[in-house]
Amino acid sequence: MFALGRDGGALLPGALLAFRVYRGSLVPRYLTERDDVWVREVLDDLDGLVGREAREVTEAFRGRVLERARRAGAPPRAVAGVWHVCARVWELRTKAPLPPRVARRTAFEEGARCATREEALDAAAKRLGATEEQLMSSLLADRASARRLHPPTDAPSPRQVVLAYNLSLLQGLLLRATDLDVLARSYVRSIVRFAKLRRLLCTYDALEDGLRISLSGPLSVLHHTTKYGYALANFVPAAIATPGWSIEARCLVGRESATLRANSADPIASTHTLPKDFDSAVERRLARDVRRLGTDWQLVRETAAVHAGGRIFFPDFTLVRGANRILVEIVGYHTPEYLTSKLRVLREAGLTRSIVCVDESLACDSGEVCAGAVLRYRKRVDARALIDAAERMASAHGASAD
Repeated sequence: MFALGRDGGALLPGALLAFRVYRGSLVPRYLTERDDVWVREVLDDLDGLVGREAREVTEAFRGRVLERARRAGAPPRAVAGVWHVCARVWELRTKAPLPPRVARRTAFEEGARCATREEALDAAAKRLGATEEQLMSSLLADRASARRLHPPTDAPSPRQVVLAYNLSLLQGLLLRATDLDVLARSYVRSIVRFAKLRRLLCTYDALEDGLRISLSGPLSVLHHTTKYGYALANFVPAAIATPGWSIEARCLVGRESATLRANSADPIASTHTLPKDFDSAVERRLARDVRRLGTDWQLVRETAAVHAGGRIFFPDFTLVRGANRILVEIVGYHTPEYLTSKLRVLREAGLTRSIVCVDESLACDSGEVCAGAVLRYRKRVDARALIDAAERMASAHGASAD
């Protein structure tokens, strides 16, 4: 299956973003069915360059490919964007008779022993059981400019490339967001699950026609800005994988603020399969570590949403022992304001039997967090510390449920 842009790796860089700002709205310049014609020519050119070195491929794009697309009416920036997206499947790979590093090391070793270059190359070739020509063609084959264009196993159609380009354009534009709202009308739990797996800063509000997921944008966090931006870009394909989705984002274009709106009517590829449970390495380790403790507490995957103070709380697990039930949420990227707000909502809703596990390495801002049921960790939740916190909470509140 053609899945360009599925993990954010093909999102367009700033120089290739095609859009306009009109009366406070940021309007992406999506490609349409009319662009399929010149996109097909680009794909044909790529196919004709299979086996060529990277330098030849680059020269061909700057010359023949770009000129043909321009004659077909294609904007140069869009052509470069399509080329960027296609680089995910038409990969540049090292192709050589011998492993280049081994060939170089052997040639250098023989060069230290032999009197002339010719003698060294001959000795190295014999040592590797190859011809001198094979040795020479392998020495620099792994250099970026010498890698060769490799064809995809399943070549995409022009329509697939157009839709994938539009997704990459949307992902690239959202890197400029300060905040955004995603409306999910179906498969709500799966969308929330994926936001959690990407460890995004988000809150949830129930609407008559679905769930509003309010997320911090990359430009709103001081630390991990680039890393957080790619996490958000990774979330976008999941957000648009369900019917009736919509996104509204506040973006910065230079010094100007503009609103970007996108929805299921836009020509954007859906390349994502909704996530299953236990896709997070942190969660898998925690579930395993709790089992290995041999404790009376059981860590159960929580599938029900909890209404808290006008908002919706989606705990990841519930710690269960007899009548005791303690909610557990694992938080990734965070700011002091985000954690303080979450703890306040839980407290005001009476959900005092809950533990929020916070990855200290993903703090997006400096500052202290108000006292609350926060268990800090780095990369891996301490299962023993979690159970100890649950024991203290059970003793303090008794066995009755809140």
